[in-house]
Amino acid sequence: WLKCSDGGTRTQGLVRPRASSMASARASLPTLPTGGFVHGASGDAHNEPYRFQVSSLNVLPTRQNFFWGGDSPHPHGWVPYSGHLLPHHEDADGHSRFQSPPRAPLQHPLLPGSENSTHASQSSGLSDHKGSDVAQEDLDEEDLLTMREVVFNLSNTVLGVGVLSVPYAFRLSGYISFLLVLLVIAVTGRTAVFIGSALCMAERSPLAASVPRRGRDFAFLAHVAFGDCGRMIISSVTSLEIWFALITFMVMNGVNASLVWPWLGNTRAVLLSSVLMVANVFVPMRMYSYLSLVSSLALLVAAVAMVGAALTMFQWANPYDHVGAIALIQPENIPRSVGIIVFCFAGHPCFPIVHECMRDRSRWVPSVALTFFVAFLYYGGLGVFGFVVFGLDLDASVTQNLAHLEGALFWRNISAIAFLVKIQLTAPLLLNAILVSCWPPQVGGVEWPSPRLAALVMLAGLTALMAVAFADDVAAVASLTGSLFTMMTSVIFPALVHLRLAKTFGNTAESSTTAFLPHILILVFGVVMATSGTVLTVKDMWDSSPDQ
Repeated sequence: WLKCSDGGTRTQGLVRPRASSMASARASLPTLPTGGFVHGASGDAHNEPYRFQVSSLNVLPTRQNFFWGGDSPHPHGWVPYSGHLLPHHEDADGHSRFQSPPRAPLQHPLLPGSENSTHASQSSGLSDHKGSDVAQEDLDEEDLLTMREVVFNLSNTVLGVGVLSVPYAFRLSGYISFLLVLLVIAVTGRTAVFIGSALCMAERSPLAASVPRRGRDFAFLAHVAFGDCGRMIISSVTSLEIWFALITFMVMNGVNASLVWPWLGNTRAVLLSSVLMVANVFVPMRMYSYLSLVSSLALLVAAVAMVGAALTMFQWANPYDHVGAIALIQPENIPRSVGIIVFCFAGHPCFPIVHECMRDRSRWVPSVALTFFVAFLYYGGLGVFGFVVFGLDLDASVTQNLAHLEGALFWRNISAIAFLVKIQLTAPLLLNAILVSCWPPQVGGVEWPSPRLAALVMLAGLTALMAVAFADDVAAVASLTGSLFTMMTSVIFPALVHLRLAKTFGNTAESSTTAFLPHILILVFGVVMATSGTVLTVKDMWDSSPDQ
């Protein structure tokens, strides 16, 4: 961002040049690196790559968030606005360098009731959640999403293969699990709203001026609310959550593949799936955006095939008719069931990029409401259906029950193959996200140097070994992931960060005591279920180990 001779539009403390002045300014600019931001000189910075930390774990195709680290309030290499054209000179090697101007002091965060809050907001480019013009300032037209596109992207992260274990949650706790699905959707839907509101309040922080909108992720929110320590904690937890989810998916893939090709076996199916996962990491993201649509269609086909297979049965289990009250509620298993259900809503770390790319961010709440209503029908409906059909004989993955159905070979194979395709197309995105969080690619360098490629293979190998080790405990792994990690990223963290930002940057209504009641209830729910669910799941895994 530079101020050109014909003026420009101020954008969060920086200046965007008008289109007419770009041609004249471009000739004197150094090489533009990734993202189109000008890399100015500061000492030897011109010959160094950006110092940045990629902390986004976004699994949406064609989306990748960057959080720019460093001690400076501006990203290293950005040229801050100084009110005049930046002088530049050529060094001994003939490279054009900008001279670093004095850094202007940052404004203090906007506080409720501040006398100059209006003036500060205008001068720094801040806005509330209805300021769609500001939301579009650093986004291309092709990046802006309509409400329909937002709902599609949210649904793509919320609706997934976790449904394979949801009927087992009903088998553990009974029909009360239908209310648990409703409760989890109410909680996670509310925390999704918190995420959108927290992003709007975080705009009032000076840190927002140094982070592009597409780079505002969970790490950004944690940094604004809790500093570097909070950013590192949430990044680590999210990485572990995605890794455990990847292990669970690989276990499910082994089950589905061995169901269609029994001669392959579970272990070899997991290893083959892991090899394909590594290979698919190198598929161009533009092509993967189309494959994302294929994976969504595969999920729909799988659900229809499951119903078709069940309809071939002459008699359903109807557990209440045979076991009575046990089919209604088993309270001792409720934390286990909640963990399995929460595991299905592990997509919250992807929500910030969708929110920031909205054309009209005031429609975030109805978009979330519509998405989670569809999720309720999907998970609640298939959960009840699976329990009614198979009853207390349900396996940890419902496709295992389909293997025992006579006369349903076609529907069984279609369902298993569809889930196999869905997982196989999702797994490379998760694997790459984990690697990027640990070892980001070097800007301006080779994306896959030998050591980084070796790290990718080692990570995939470790994932495969863990999947083989827990091949018979898919429900326990899903419950552990949901209770321990997803509960933190999708329930506790959004409520906690929104509470913190509302106290710091919120208006009178947002920072009132009564407005914090939903936060307190959600935090109590999250802490209690995370603690009890994790303890019970670890106990189950310990009891089922061969040595016990």
